[in-house]
Amino acid sequence: MQALRRLTQLQLAAGARLCLGDAVKPLAASSSARLFQTGSAPRFEEETKANPSLASQEAFLKKWNEVAPSTMDPPSFASEFAAKSKEPAADGAVPEKVTFNFFLPHEKPYSGAEVDMVLVPAVSGDFGVMPGHVPTAAQLRPGVLTVQEDEGTTKKFFVSSGFAFVHADSTTDVCAVEAFPVEDLDPATVEAGLADYTAKLATAT
Repeated sequence: MQALRRLTQLQLAAGARLCLGDAVKPLAASSSARLFQTGSAPRFEEETKANPSLASQEAFLKKWNEVAPSTMDPPSFASEFAAKSKEPAADGAVPEKVTFNFFLPHEKPYSGAEVDMVLVPAVSGDFGVMPGHVPTAAQLRPGVLTVQEDEGTTKKFFVSSGFAFVHADSTTDVCAVEAFPVEDLDPATVEAGLADYTAKLATAT
């Protein structure tokens, strides 16, 4: 039981460290933060500054091996599965284009496409993504996603829901549950469906 309790404490402390990053540095003097110190304090701080995420993972795995049962494999980290984004330009220059990825359950309409702008229908309000946009995560609402590929080419998709992620290198990922090109929708069917559900909503108790 003591080993299990110790393992649980390590998992919680490691999760906080990996999720909050620099936000947990003020807790370095606490017992949970000291679990990650693999050597002297100056050496640990130097390693963490060089690569905070990697240093935390290595320290956690070292502690894991000390208390975990021999039959239990070490845990995996989210960074092992996430796609590596391009490093921002060293001189801080803003890219000329937005690198756009559009994911659907059955297809990928855009993969690494260079576009001028993406207009995103978000729950918090519609917003446009252009090169140099601040990193953002937003939940999609039912609406029209507009992709301006260049000055004369624009494509529109109706999206039902999902999420949009804007990264520091101007890469934008949109993951939608359902999406259809607007030109494939039948206006009469859309209007009839809207009227039907509006009437049902008005009479709902």
